[in-house]
Parts: sequence; C-alpha cells; structure tokens
Amino acid sequence: NDYIYFFTEQQDISGDIFQVREPRNGDAATLTGLEVALQDRLSFLPAPFDGLGLYGNYTFSHSEAEFPGREGSKASLPGQSRHVGNLALLYEKGGFSGRVALNFHGRYISEVGETEAGDIYYDNHAQLDLAASQRVANGLRLFAEVNNLTNEPLRYYEGVTDRPIQEEYYRWWGTVGVKWDF
Repeated sequence: NDYIYFFTEQQDISGDIFQVREPRNGDAATLTGLEVALQDRLSFLPAPFDGLGLYGNYTFSHSEAEFPGREGSKASLPGQSRHVGNLALLYEKGGFSGRVALNFHGRYISEVGETEAGDIYYDNHAQLDLAASQRVANGLRLFAEVNNLTNEPLRYYEGVTDRPIQEEYYRWWGTVGVKWDF
C-alpha cells in the first residue's frame, strides 16, 4: 500500500508547455515471485580445475499496480523487472581470485505517464563484467575489474520499444589497484 512512483505529465504553465515529473503515492499493488540461487565450488575436479566454481541466481516476479487517474488500467509495479539474474564462473586458488559474470534484468516502468502509451521504461539490460585479484603478501592484494565489456547501452523508451527517448553508451570501464589489509 502507498508505494511511491514517479509520474510524468505535460502541463501548460502561463502558455508554455512543460514536462513535469513528480513523486506520487499509488494505492495498492501486489508482488509475488520466486528466487532461486546456486553456488558450488567444483572441488571434485582434478587440479588445476578444482579452483573453479559457479554462481547463479534468477528471480521471477509478477507485480500488478493501479495508478490514480488511470482507472481500469493495470501495469507492473514501477521499478520491478519480471526477470533478474546473474551467472558467474569463478576461479579461486593459490591466492588468486577471478570472476566473469553476466548480469541481466528485464525492462521495467521507470516513470508512469498519463496513459499506458506515456509510460517510460528502462529497457532490458545485460552486461558482462570481469574481476581478478592476486594476493602478493600477507594483507597485500592486487586487483583489477573491468565492467560492461559488451558495451551495453542504457536505454529508455516511451510506451513501446520503437519510441526511444534516451540511449547512452559508456563503453567498458575498469579499476586497478592495490589493497592492503592491516
């Protein structure tokens, strides 16, 4: 009850048209779902593969919300993807730790419009990330992370996918460093 969402509408203010975005309270919504996760070190494999591991999780959710002013029209709860998950292959042995991970989420309503056609969605998104670290001495570790290797865009659209309103590419980015725990 009383969830908060962002509402966007056009308003005429002194003869000029402005797009106004404001937080509002919804009436009631329902959310049900299921999450499954698996994490396993594959230590039964022969060396050097005994350092491999798998991690995966997946969440399926179903939500339904009604928005004041849009009676009879139901949509998913803003900010709630139907599909969300991660899949990672890990390797840890001899002070080395590495991970390649795929992270994804389905589209979701980011802002509620005056009608369903005016709803703004954050589009499906999946990206591949890498991380590695090596212990070089007691308490001293070198690390590197590289994110968004597949150059996935940040993409918003209004109502339907062929009405994009924002698409940004950030390329891959990363960090390298030294960590010292004392």
